[in-house]
Amino acid sequence: MLGYLLTLSCLHFVTTLCVGEEEPLLLTPYLNNGSIEQARKLSSVDPRDFPLAELNESYAGYITANQTLGNHLFFWFFPSANNSHAPLLVWLNGGPMISSMVGLLWENGPLEIFIDDMDYLYLKKRRHSWADPFSMLYVDSPVGAGYSYTESGAAGVRATHEGITLDLYSFLEQFYVMFPEYKHRELYIGGQSYAGKYIPHFAHYIHQQIQNKKTDIPLTGIYIGGAFYDPPVQNVAYFEYLYSMGVISHAQKRKYQRVANQELENFQKNSKKKLNMIDIQLLVLPYVGLFTLDNYVTDEQVRIDDVKIIMSSGTTSKAVHVGNRTFVSFNLELFEKFGQEFFVSVKPEMAVLMNSYKVLLFSGDYDVIVSSVTVDMAVQTTPWTGQKSYNQTRRTAWVSEDGRVRGFYSQTDRFCRVVVKGAGHQTPRDQPETTLDMMMQFVEHGCITPIKHNFRGGQKHF
Repeated sequence: MLGYLLTLSCLHFVTTLCVGEEEPLLLTPYLNNGSIEQARKLSSVDPRDFPLAELNESYAGYITANQTLGNHLFFWFFPSANNSHAPLLVWLNGGPMISSMVGLLWENGPLEIFIDDMDYLYLKKRRHSWADPFSMLYVDSPVGAGYSYTESGAAGVRATHEGITLDLYSFLEQFYVMFPEYKHRELYIGGQSYAGKYIPHFAHYIHQQIQNKKTDIPLTGIYIGGAFYDPPVQNVAYFEYLYSMGVISHAQKRKYQRVANQELENFQKNSKKKLNMIDIQLLVLPYVGLFTLDNYVTDEQVRIDDVKIIMSSGTTSKAVHVGNRTFVSFNLELFEKFGQEFFVSVKPEMAVLMNSYKVLLFSGDYDVIVSSVTVDMAVQTTPWTGQKSYNQTRRTAWVSEDGRVRGFYSQTDRFCRVVVKGAGHQTPRDQPETTLDMMMQFVEHGCITPIKHNFRGGQKHF
């Protein structure tokens, strides 16, 4: 049985296995000298290490994004289990500085954390895995998150959109060297939350390179859950959801919004001032008595420590070729360094992408931290060509074939907006079947495909 137990200083399976002392698998040297097949063979993950998960083909290791600094990005790649010509979907978690292995193990990957009655942790096969219809590429970014690391200390830290983008772009170009067959398939870049800032900036950079004929990366679209991409607008709109749910009074709402606007004004007056991320969040996200901001109804939080236990275990670390590297599920030390970047909007980049590619923004209706209201306020002020049409659009109920309301959606040009019913910030975790269907419809049709329903005494939905 694949059980995990944390005891003293060593992680144990049923058979005791501690982290090995071998070096991490750096694939860039193999790619540079043309040893592609060797790189693929070395990075292959043995599915026998995860017997309960029924794992199919997958690859893991490091690609060196910056050879001068020694910035190494860890990835775990799962080719589609069902479609040999499946599109490639990149997944990035936010935070900032949360490992994308959280998305893999907690939200939508082929492996799912299971906790038995004895509090043992297991990895089992996820029933509604995004890696069935799609080829999923989970990347720990920036360096310092998850298993990714730098050899240059502070000089290698990436705490700006530009730095993160350059590392990711270098990584992706090398990934296509290793897996050239994916150059002929659609690419979607996505993730959630604070990655709503990384993703548009990264995708926009690819767009510029395409326009300048410097790359043939097949960028097709982006997708973001709980997208935090326009802090000046969203920090103020954050309190609208709390007010609508009765958590705060009108007087509190006005007070907190004044503080959020004042902090933005202070930043704009002196953008060079050194800011601490934790101090900023205490001001713009004051404690209002909620146990968690992930899900207003269930109070379920990401069990980020469980992700760390799984990824740090001897069996997993050996299987994914990280040697003696330490896994960091959430890097608080580097999180604090994002103060200068917190107020920076990527709305201009988002506008270009909305004009040029398929874009999906989805939200859970129980999400507090980046509620549907905050996302809509950002979209309504994003200067893309469809802005006026979107601002005048109406939502349609997304009704399943058995008559259940799964959420609400609208489509404006190539922009798809979805609110998932009964989900919080970790939307795929809360509604796995619905979000998988959402992604499949977005990739195939551009948005939700309406189904005709006949209800006695009711309406027909088209």
